[in-house]
Amino acid sequence: MRLLINSLLIMVIVTLSACNSSDQIKPINKETIDFDMQTAIEMVEKKERLIIDIALRDSLSKLEYEQAEKALTEEFGNYGKDILMMLTINDMDSISDTHIINDTFYPTVFHEGITITTAVINNIYYENEFFNVSQLSIREAYSGDDEKLKDWYREYIFIPDDVGGWKFHGFSGVLNFMDEHYHMNYLKLDQ
Repeated sequence: MRLLINSLLIMVIVTLSACNSSDQIKPINKETIDFDMQTAIEMVEKKERLIIDIALRDSLSKLEYEQAEKALTEEFGNYGKDILMMLTINDMDSISDTHIINDTFYPTVFHEGITITTAVINNIYYENEFFNVSQLSIREAYSGDDEKLKDWYREYIFIPDDVGGWKFHGFSGVLNFMDEHYHMNYLKLDQ
């Protein structure tokens, strides 16, 4: 019995020591680098063009739905299907068209008052290079007078891909607005 208690005590100490070791993994350097604004705009426009092309329709045929799902997955990875579900009423067992949800507003750079405000690369360096982090953050925000959209922003987060570019990693901020007061033309389209 005493051997069991000593063994458990040693395991607890080792576990607590391992948990405490996170204090030792601290960055040795952090830097923020401005990213080319025109490239950032093009990256976001490419993604949001797909969304607006879907959202402005009334419905998608089964083939169009599959094509949209594929295109969104290529641009947004695992989030692609979630975005499509956010925009559509879908019953995949049905042979009829998939309908677009009318009470959804996904602000895009194509809407009046929505602009890319910042594009920066954040690099965090550690002693062990394995832990180094590089992340591109592109933030868009609303600059108009609409009280419902005041302080709205969305941030696209990218990480380096295997070929020297950037791949989509996630979002922060608010993706979309849903209720009877919203629709895809809630703000006038610039383009």
